[in-house]
Amino acid sequence: MLPAQLVVGTAGHIDHGKSRLVLALTGVDPDRLPEEKARGMTIDLGFAHASINGADIHFVDVPGHERFIRNMVAGATGIDVALLVVAADDSIMPQTREHAEVLSLLGIQRCLIVLTKMDLVDAAWADAVEQETRDLLGNVGIEPLGCIRTSAETGAGLDALRAKLADLASTRNQSQLVPEWFRMPIDRAFNVAGRGVVVTGTVYHGAVARDDELELWPAGARVRTRDLQSHNDPRAAAAGRMRLAVNLAGVSLADVRRGCELATPGYLCATQRLDACIAALRTPGKPGRTRLRLRLHIATSDVLATLRWLEPPPETPQGGRFAQLTTEEPIVAAWGQRFILRDESASRTLGGGWVLRPAAPGYSTREPPSRDALLTLKDAAPRQRLEEVIRAAGWNAPDPPLLASQAGLASAAEAQRARQALADAQVVVRIDEASQQMHIHASHLKQTAETLAARLRAHLSANPRLAGVAHGEWPQWMPRACPPRMRPALAGWLIAQEYFVETNGFVTPAGERIELPPEDRALLEQVLAEYAQSAFQPPEVDALKCRTSRTARRLTQLIALAVARKKLVRVAEGIFLHADRWAEATQRVAALIRTRGGVTVSDVRTLLNSSRKFIVPLVELLDASGITRRVGDQRLLGPKAPQA
Repeated sequence: MLPAQLVVGTAGHIDHGKSRLVLALTGVDPDRLPEEKARGMTIDLGFAHASINGADIHFVDVPGHERFIRNMVAGATGIDVALLVVAADDSIMPQTREHAEVLSLLGIQRCLIVLTKMDLVDAAWADAVEQETRDLLGNVGIEPLGCIRTSAETGAGLDALRAKLADLASTRNQSQLVPEWFRMPIDRAFNVAGRGVVVTGTVYHGAVARDDELELWPAGARVRTRDLQSHNDPRAAAAGRMRLAVNLAGVSLADVRRGCELATPGYLCATQRLDACIAALRTPGKPGRTRLRLRLHIATSDVLATLRWLEPPPETPQGGRFAQLTTEEPIVAAWGQRFILRDESASRTLGGGWVLRPAAPGYSTREPPSRDALLTLKDAAPRQRLEEVIRAAGWNAPDPPLLASQAGLASAAEAQRARQALADAQVVVRIDEASQQMHIHASHLKQTAETLAARLRAHLSANPRLAGVAHGEWPQWMPRACPPRMRPALAGWLIAQEYFVETNGFVTPAGERIELPPEDRALLEQVLAEYAQSAFQPPEVDALKCRTSRTARRLTQLIALAVARKKLVRVAEGIFLHADRWAEATQRVAALIRTRGGVTVSDVRTLLNSSRKFIVPLVELLDASGITRRVGDQRLLGPKAPQA
């Protein structure tokens, strides 16, 4: 059985003893840079590990100086428990407040107060500092897990802190449900001689093993894992929340930096637009601005972005306000992911929020997003969120891994169950084409059918002699946004659902009847009369052209219309027969077969007093229609022969 895992992040003001505390707990100095050791100040993220009471505790030590808040945010992302470290002799300081706010905005609710330097103060002073710290956390919506008083100098309180962390590790593993797909934001990348590129990060969720194929985002490049380590411990596989180093094949160091992410193929996609709910924002500059230029911190990414409000300010700040963030560089995100917003110069934290639509479309002032849709993504159950993701995707609904990350589902099985429930309720329709599938929202299909019907009616109105759209051309009428490989399947589905009808190879809107101008009606009647009078020696188009003084194109269109209306029967290319004559031919041929037991092509030719050029394709049509069946040179009665 795997040991319980817990990722712990420190938070607090500079020089309050965060790194010293981690060193005392683990024996590892998290200040790894020479500059950090020289200045006695954490600048970048530091990492350490300890096995405590059978639990693996991974520490992320973050800088406390205001200039390095971006590093603090990168480190705080993905942690399970925060240690808000406050020096008992100093109490709350500016970065204590900012770090507490960042923890709240990132949704990190499991926070333990750790008072350090207890050897320098008495109990009464410590009581006052503890209460002040509790009040601070309460003001940002965090209920602390408790307070442990420590001294790295004397060792006081360290055992109690270790025991508390081991207990938190065991309860986390028992209660937290996380997605099954692997995802790890990268906070460091470097070359190792003889091994190549190594990246490190805090695993958000999922499992990975040696020789697994992953995607490196935001580029989306495929890479392979060579080796895995967790705090110098080689591993064949890793699962769950932990600190992890991954040796990668198929990538150079120039392609990797802090802010990139590793993920199971198909789980993420690059984006430069996010729909989000902003929980709180101190707006810089003039109030009432609809667009703001900010710095977005999400996972380990730090990018410039433009915020555009999607709705007016609410009457009360509770519940947040919808906005769209457009980033200057591609990033990746998942539904529900928390982020921090700072001013453009990254000098102060302005607020934060969480992602509703990770890959959002652009909106115009004339076509703003639906507030109901955003509310669904914010507040609804997973099935309703999934429905909204499919609805918004139109023809490009993602496969289960990406669908799950965009709707906030934990597994492929959950995504498939939710999608099947929507299909059973006829909210989502599955259209199949060979091995391909397409899941489309029913409202999107209905709108598509109505738009296509309007287009086709307009086309037929402008070309009244057309019988409809030829069967072979019908898939070309499908929306351009529909993937080309799926257009034949969609074309067939629209007919099967009776939005359109196909008659003798021509497609028209259901219930549509083409009304010809008076001149064409008269010409059509003349053409039908010619076919009726010529019996089994039907005229060719050129002959009709001479008799009617009309163009071949116009006659061909009217003949096709007559076929669609079942007034004429197409025998072969360019050969047509009046419907009444077709019925007569089937009766007479069937009667002759009953008399003789079978007939030849020559017998049919004599019976109908026609030419071989016409009779051969006619007999083949009788075979194809089931009126007759061929046995050698003979034709016998077929399963669909008319009754005597």
